[in-house]
Amino acid sequence: MARCPRCGSEAIEEINYNTYKCHECGYVIRNPDDLDLADEEYGY
Repeated sequence: MARCPRCGSEAIEEINYNTYKCHECGYVIRNPDDLDLADEEYGY
């Protein structure tokens, strides 16, 4: 699950292509590479 890079919340919603918003702090992420992805997605 993706996490907000600002507050660490998992309350991330995809607004449209490559734009996400955190419901906890209102931070808008326009580059999904900025999201803190869970380690299992990388297989660590």
